[in-house]
Amino acid sequence: MALRNLTILEQIRGISTPDDMEQVAAMLRSTDDPLSKEVQQALLDKMSEVTAQSKVAREDTVATLKIHGVNYPLTDWLTPKNYAKRFGISNTETVINWINRGVIGEDDVKEIPELGLRLVRAVEYSPRKYATVKS
Repeated sequence: MALRNLTILEQIRGISTPDDMEQVAAMLRSTDDPLSKEVQQALLDKMSEVTAQSKVAREDTVATLKIHGVNYPLTDWLTPKNYAKRFGISNTETVINWINRGVIGEDDVKEIPELGLRLVRAVEYSPRKYATVKS
C-alpha cells in the first residue's frame, strides 16, 4: 500500500498535461482503497496549481482577440465607445464620424463582421486643426 501511494504521489506531482491527469484519474478510479492524507493533499495542491494556470490562460484569452490568425490585444484596440471613454470624448458618434471622415486612418480601424465589431487602435487622434487667419 505504501509503495502504491508513493507511485500515485509521484504521478500526481508529475502531472503536466491533460493526458497525465487522465492517467492518474484512471488509476484512482481503479482502486477501492481509501486515499492517504498525503495523496489527498497532493491532489489538492495539484488542483490549486492547475486552477491558477487556467486563470492566467483565461485572462490572456480575454485580453486578446484573435481573428483569422491575427491577435488584437484589447489594450491596443478599442470599440468606439471604449475609445471615447479612454480619451475623454463625450460622444461615441464623434469617434464614428472621425472613422467615416478618415481622421482615423484605415490602418487604425479593424472591422470584424463575424462579431459585428469595429475596433479602433488606441492612440489619440484629433480632428484637423484649421489655421486661424489674423487680420
